Amino acid sequence: MSGLTKTSRMDEVPPPEADIDVSTGRVSPKTKPFKLWSTLGIAYSITSTPLAIGTYLAVSIGVGGSPVSIFGYIMVVILDMCICVSLAEMAAIMPHSAGQIFWTATLAPKRRARALSYIVGWLTSAGYFCWTAACFLITSQLIFALVEICRTTFIVQPWHYYLGYCGTGLFAVVVNIPLFKWYPYILNGLVVYINAASLFVMVALLVRAYPKQSADFVFVDFVNSTGWNSKGVVFFLGLLPGLTAVNGFDCAAHMAEEMPNPRRQVPQVMVLSALLSAVSGLVMLLVYMFCITNPVNLLAPVGGQPIAQLMVDSFNDLPLTIVGVLVFIICFLFASSTLLTTFSRVLWSFSRDDGMPFSGTMGKMSTGSSIPVHAVLLGFLVCILIGLLELGSSTALNAILGAGILFIFASYAIPITCALLQHRKDFAATHYFDLGKIVGRALNVISVVWICFIFVWLCFPLYVPVTGVTMNYAIVVFAIVAMLSTINWFAWSNKRFRYPEAMVQTSHGEISA
Repeated sequence: MSGLTKTSRMDEVPPPEADIDVSTGRVSPKTKPFKLWSTLGIAYSITSTPLAIGTYLAVSIGVGGSPVSIFGYIMVVILDMCICVSLAEMAAIMPHSAGQIFWTATLAPKRRARALSYIVGWLTSAGYFCWTAACFLITSQLIFALVEICRTTFIVQPWHYYLGYCGTGLFAVVVNIPLFKWYPYILNGLVVYINAASLFVMVALLVRAYPKQSADFVFVDFVNSTGWNSKGVVFFLGLLPGLTAVNGFDCAAHMAEEMPNPRRQVPQVMVLSALLSAVSGLVMLLVYMFCITNPVNLLAPVGGQPIAQLMVDSFNDLPLTIVGVLVFIICFLFASSTLLTTFSRVLWSFSRDDGMPFSGTMGKMSTGSSIPVHAVLLGFLVCILIGLLELGSSTALNAILGAGILFIFASYAIPITCALLQHRKDFAATHYFDLGKIVGRALNVISVVWICFIFVWLCFPLYVPVTGVTMNYAIVVFAIVAMLSTINWFAWSNKRFRYPEAMVQTSHGEISA
């Protein structure tokens, strides 16, 4: 394949009886902890769309209102599915734990492949870092929202949130290392849990919420509390909930070396998870909007979490509210675990090719297990360190969290653009999940145009006039990561970074060689 050169590590295949090749840190054919359903649990729980969409209700109410949220969500889902299937086709042809890092190295022009692959590696790592930290914070906010609900005189301090943040991170580490033996079984139940929990919340809201909002409120009444004069601007700013709630399509790809048949299973998980998230998210969004009994309260919600405030107002029953918030806390605890799983696999696969400092340590699996322990611990550590910003400036931390989707979208755009520039020649052979020459090219073009378009809007501030608090610092974070990756390139990776190695088929399954 174009853009790939062999290194000494590509010459030998680890024996099938070995769990881990200690020299390369790669999983052997015998050790495949994740199957189709458990990987679907990872992908679906990362977004947890039907529940997670409720955490954006404050944006939904003030930025365009319910109509923008609903119709914007539908538009976003349709266009994001173009990205999803474009990436799923790549995963079917080029299964690899490096995901878009490897796809870029394969599809890019040979003289640009190494640099572009390195850039995508940093974008992907930064994106999952931001999302993991975001999930830690949301879980902490939900925990202390429950505390405030139960004890109305309690005043939450920033250090409380940080303790909850660290506790969530420790939970994720425990699930990813000591409890990893049972992790696939936990994941098998997550899809069922998220949908059952969503059904419980949906039924409870429909039964308890009174009075419910009118159809005009849900589908017609445009609300603009942003200060922007243009309704068009407000509409595009209101797309954020949908963009975040149905995303992370590549997460299954990073499990490729830990699955028995990634050429089929990875694209299946990617598309099934996206479709399940899209449909369940829309149903729940409609329920949330009809069951808002006090929209103003959502702008300054208990614990900073609008979904907790919605349940306080709509349930009007303390025991039921406690159960409802606990449902969300459990969901986000496990979402934190699956995000740390994906983040650690990105770090691990990228470090194997010396894309990061300390790659010699970060790019190895632990002996006797199929866990990149060092990558898991590093992922936890950097999240804990960045969480210290919560003690000083929630605005700074929010900027880091908001930048996550910019990084991920940029990491998607580069390999898709490379596929278009080479006229999809690597897609010519018959393969699973074949989009076809014409349809595939059309979907690729739509994906790239959509990413470029929405990238601009994700950098806009939601409210004007812009102040130090309302400023959108996501692009600043993006620039800082670009600077750090450039420094690392010249200080470390310029002479060390290698193309990711291709996966080869053996009689025992898919392995990296």
